[in-house]
Amino acid sequence: MTQHQSFLHFKQREQLVQAYSRLIREMMDEGRDAYFLNFMFNQLPGSRQTQMGIMTQEVERVHSILTHHIVRRPKAEKWAHLRPIFIGSHDLPVFKWERRELHRLDVANDGLHFNVIALVPPPIDPVLPVELQYRLWGPQSRLKVPLDLHFRERSRFYLNDRLARIHLTAVTRGTMADYTLKNFKHGRLDGDSLLVLN
Repeated sequence: MTQHQSFLHFKQREQLVQAYSRLIREMMDEGRDAYFLNFMFNQLPGSRQTQMGIMTQEVERVHSILTHHIVRRPKAEKWAHLRPIFIGSHDLPVFKWERRELHRLDVANDGLHFNVIALVPPPIDPVLPVELQYRLWGPQSRLKVPLDLHFRERSRFYLNDRLARIHLTAVTRGTMADYTLKNFKHGRLDGDSLLVLN
């Protein structure tokens, strides 16, 4: 980001979120599967700024691991179109006056967590041999199952003493960009909170 987005007016922030929404829609129209990812953390040390930095590092780590699960050669140009895309931001808590039992992760770090829209290529056809798919369509995703199932089956690769849970929901209506980036849009977070990974 070249501009100091902490000084952007609401309209500019709104336009930026709309631009991300259009990008997500274009990627979905091109065949990418879209998921809303909610990253929940155990209690982290340090100030709010330190906690936010740790959360960003953890999301970057998850993206890196996922990239290697999807793409055989992540840095090769031939495979670049398969790299997963993450668009997200920290999410500040909005406490509601409703009577419900809070989970410990709801109150850890004073409710701070991280939301991401993940755009990934669909899993390969489980019936056709991989070699045949490669000859027919070129490089394909290495995932054999949808992303939500992949995270459940491979949770040991992603979760650790910092990152407690990743909750996934398939995006089937709209793009979820407005919800994911709502705290940036309304000025509660500056542009440094936005994270775009590819």
